[in-house]
Amino acid sequence: MRRMLILLLLSGSVLPLGAVEFPHGGPVIDMHIHAFALDVPPGTAACPGDEGVSNPPIDPREAFDLSRLAPCAHPMRAPASDAALRDETLATLRKHGVRRAMTEGAPERVAEWRRAAPELILPGVGFGKRTDPGIDELRRLHAAGQLAVLGEVYIQYRGLRPDDPRYEPYFALAEELDVPVGIHLGEGPPATSRFPGHESYRASMGSPFLLEEVLRKHPKLRIYVMHYGSPLVDEMIAMMFAHPNLYVDVSCNNWSFPRAQFDAALKQMVDAGFSQRILFGTDQLYWPDAIGEAISAIEQAPYLDAAQKRDILYNNAARFLRLNQQEIAADHAMPPAGAAVAER
Repeated sequence: MRRMLILLLLSGSVLPLGAVEFPHGGPVIDMHIHAFALDVPPGTAACPGDEGVSNPPIDPREAFDLSRLAPCAHPMRAPASDAALRDETLATLRKHGVRRAMTEGAPERVAEWRRAAPELILPGVGFGKRTDPGIDELRRLHAAGQLAVLGEVYIQYRGLRPDDPRYEPYFALAEELDVPVGIHLGEGPPATSRFPGHESYRASMGSPFLLEEVLRKHPKLRIYVMHYGSPLVDEMIAMMFAHPNLYVDVSCNNWSFPRAQFDAALKQMVDAGFSQRILFGTDQLYWPDAIGEAISAIEQAPYLDAAQKRDILYNNAARFLRLNQQEIAADHAMPPAGAAVAER
């Protein structure tokens, strides 16, 4: 009977007694958000992908102006302050039935967000930045319950390969501690080569094939490629076929890229048989409304059936994170709207 309950919960076909209706037919796990300071001016606009955002030409003689890259009729706006970014993000996650969110940023800021939402935040710690935490520091954070996911891995932004020897100790530690790794492979911000702070980014370092030696050295490592190695979907499919411990997330592409491009990529991965290795994420940075846009991209996909949507929005991540029966049941037993959420 217990085994039957967990199978039913994972399939999304029933809710436990006492559960209320979810806005998206069940709970959601977001495998990719950021607890950042508001590093853009308040009110900075971003455009949802369903408006058909394009990449207009840039005259290389002119000064870089990000605002010219994203004109749209219904822009999303960044909040007014660091505190507003935190509070609006957490409120929007809860509004959409997100029960767990892998949250990466400076450990002290992630801890601050976690104090505000202890039931929601899965703490992530990234590496591959200009200044990385040491292995001993990561062990300390893990022992203190402040390291649930090792990511985001920013190696591509350094213009370096995932199998660069300097990062081998981080992958080895993740395998030893059985901590999942989330690595960025794919596009960066628009006009990345001109984007301030991202001058080292190399598109060529986003090939999923560059991850192969890491996976061969660490066959027990749970790893997911953020942004599914976009736009190199064929290479990503080849890697997933060869390495069963490799998953992908669909973050950022599901709200900030042209919807037709995202749909083509997601359908290709699903048609290749990988609908149970695709994780939902948003890559929420400064625009809380992106969370709803990202979920809508999954819900409105005509090539996904109801079970596949539930897999992508929740079930695949529950399996990837190895949630137990009690944790899954708790995620499905959502409290009524407006009720306080007790710390678990």
